[in-house]
Amino acid sequence: MKSTFEQETVQSLLLHTQHLSDMSMSRHFQISTCEAAAAALLRLWREYNPETDPLIFLGSRYSSRHRQYQAYFLDKVVERQQEPEFQHIVRWEQLTPPVYAHGIADSSLAGPLRKTDFMLEAAVYDRNTVPGPVSGWYRYDFAAGWTALSLMLPPDDDGDTTTITALPQGRQDEWLAFLEALGVLHSELLHRDRTGLIDVIGGDRCMTDSVIDVTFDEVILPEEILEQVASQRRIFSPDMLERYASFHIPRLRTVLLAGPPGTGKTTLLKAEAAQHARNGGYVLYVFAAKKAGHSWENLSIALHSAAESELPTIIIVEDFEQFVSDTEDLQHVLNTLDGIATPDNAAGTLLLATTNEPDKIDPRIKDRPGRIDSIVHVGPIERADLIVRFLQRFLGDAYREGEHAPVAGELLNQPGTHIREVCLLAAIHALDEGHEAILAQDLRWAHETILQGRAVAAQPERFTPPPPKKFPWMGFSGKR
Repeated sequence: MKSTFEQETVQSLLLHTQHLSDMSMSRHFQISTCEAAAAALLRLWREYNPETDPLIFLGSRYSSRHRQYQAYFLDKVVERQQEPEFQHIVRWEQLTPPVYAHGIADSSLAGPLRKTDFMLEAAVYDRNTVPGPVSGWYRYDFAAGWTALSLMLPPDDDGDTTTITALPQGRQDEWLAFLEALGVLHSELLHRDRTGLIDVIGGDRCMTDSVIDVTFDEVILPEEILEQVASQRRIFSPDMLERYASFHIPRLRTVLLAGPPGTGKTTLLKAEAAQHARNGGYVLYVFAAKKAGHSWENLSIALHSAAESELPTIIIVEDFEQFVSDTEDLQHVLNTLDGIATPDNAAGTLLLATTNEPDKIDPRIKDRPGRIDSIVHVGPIERADLIVRFLQRFLGDAYREGEHAPVAGELLNQPGTHIREVCLLAAIHALDEGHEAILAQDLRWAHETILQGRAVAAQPERFTPPPPKKFPWMGFSGKR
């Protein structure tokens, strides 16, 4: 966002700088809000420290990590200043915006309300919510006798914020240690509150209810697929965590389940997540963002949340291709999956993702070892005994071994959702035919009906309207 200032206004903002002293007063020019804020912060600094020039720098744009603008964490670090780990600031305050800032960060605007973890955005059904970081002007007095000034601008239309900090030259490492101490406080909070929790990012909280009660009794897949996915949980074992640490790589495993829709990928991941939560682990269920280009940000928040919780964490991602398709974020995605920019969870993070369209995933992600650690193919059902288990589940008390099991061989090479629809349609057909029991012939009829409908839907030319008819007299060149 650009703001236009008269030359006199800019001169007042930069009163103590020497850059504008010889400039003409007769023309207009543009200065960004960020530059104007930095100039005002410099002037404020010189009111407190007239003899020294500060180091002024920009901070991270991710508002979920701006704990230095949240009273809860600042008060906690002051309360615990007697502990060696928290001997940083002795006092902090939010300052009245200086008049020469001309309205920049003039109102204390908090970010969206958050859950009690101070990280995830709150939904309407959450309670005990807390405000996000608050924009404004801040002063921090350190135990070593020096002062820092900092400013957070209100978020822009994309939700990103700009922060600017002024420090005495050479104090940047102490400032970073202070931010780290705030992070430690947050980690303690997350560790305490997230044991056995299922969080949802980018979706409705009701998804939690659809996950927590899922058991492996509902998962009907070949044993080798179940074992292949279950083996990835070894990332949480102390020996494996120690091995990852010895290689100096983040303790993250990424597993992709690929296959056509309806084959049981999501049910398997829900069962894994529910079991993990019941065992005291932390689960994050991540949905793609509605706004283009923001899906990866949701996943990035989940990875940071996992690392800061310091709990064994499973992250569930459906339709993984939607998270890695934005070309603007691709380099960040590659760096994260490579381990260069990956948040490291000391207790281990297991990312379980699904895709119906693996061809849409960039080959640099899909085909390079290390970015995706394991790809598990989940295809249609190829075993009659698994079909029988589906029939038993979806027919329930109506299942009769002698009547229904012989049909299993005719339903091979179909996804599990097809078997479910066959059972439902067969029950409707049985009622239409006037018999109480669901017969084998009902299953066969339902199977053929669904296949025929699918074949018709696969012929788009049947649904293309014919071109409009043209008559000679309808143009300007013809006669009526």
